[in-house]
Amino acid sequence: MFGMSSTEFWEEDPQLYWAYRTFYLKKLETDYDAKLYDAWLKGNMNHIAVSLGINNAFGKQKIEYPQYDEIMNGNKKKKKKLTKEDINRLVQEEYNAWARY
Repeated sequence: MFGMSSTEFWEEDPQLYWAYRTFYLKKLETDYDAKLYDAWLKGNMNHIAVSLGINNAFGKQKIEYPQYDEIMNGNKKKKKKLTKEDINRLVQEEYNAWARY
């Protein structure tokens, strides 16, 4: 199950199953996040293209399509700095991830 061989599943340590399962679920989550980001990026680019096209067709000012770097630098998310307690908690949660399932 989840990439394990039958000998690993039946004859090895039971925690090995939970490790495989945990990392498989993390892989699914990262794949889902990548698909969401890709969809957002395509929607953002289409929005800019359509709004510029309409503006250039009906407006008095002609606006050029912005460079890719300008678009991406304007949408950076601000990351919250983690305290030592938060880092320790996250590490402990990852270490004990197999026990939650």
